[in-house]
Amino acid sequence: MKRAAGGLILAVVLFVGGAASWREARQTRQLAAAHERLATLHYDADVGLRSGAGLLNRLPWPIGSGGDDTERYRATVAYWLSRYTALTDMLSATGAPAPNDPEVLLVAANAAFRSSSPQSPDRKAAVDRLDGVLQAYADVLRKAPALADAAFNYEVVAKLRDAVARAATNPRAPRDKKAAPRPESVSVDLPSGPTIHGHPGAPPEGTDMSSFKTVTPMRYDEREDQTDPGRGKEFRRKG
Repeated sequence: MKRAAGGLILAVVLFVGGAASWREARQTRQLAAAHERLATLHYDADVGLRSGAGLLNRLPWPIGSGGDDTERYRATVAYWLSRYTALTDMLSATGAPAPNDPEVLLVAANAAFRSSSPQSPDRKAAVDRLDGVLQAYADVLRKAPALADAAFNYEVVAKLRDAVARAATNPRAPRDKKAAPRPESVSVDLPSGPTIHGHPGAPPEGTDMSSFKTVTPMRYDEREDQTDPGRGKEFRRKG
């Protein structure tokens, strides 16, 4: 009787472990597909990724699941979809509890900078907002001192904050003319607006691109099939 009960308990444990492993494998495949779409500049707000609240996610590394990676992916998608409010709420004391992942906090700090409007006419309010951004980057560096992106952004924002503060103490006459916004290039395979590589590029205005030629290197098999040497300029020997 004891052997039967022991075998039944072992079977239940193995079944639960197998079910948990199957769920984690499915989550990993979905996360890999989501990162593939993110790498090709396709931002899907909802790709069926569940939050990392499973049993394996509570286990210490390296046994834990990819719950942290899922949160980083969601934060990155929200940032590049310009959903800054959902990210800046992580930094406010009245919002949801701040995440412990420094990578997620870095994305939230970047979102805070994007929404800080340093070119606002109200310079004092802009300085206060930039002070909050500096505090957000400082919190990231306290959790991860070796995070180079946070250190670089902190220095950039600090210099910008000082420049805005100096402009607030020495105001200049506002400019009457504003530069016309440059129309964004439209692509059939890229999302509209800025991407993780910046703003979409385009040929300079007034440039005729009809005579532009693209030289593509030959593939290895094509070079092997071509036995004749290329035609070059004939050199004459001196003397």
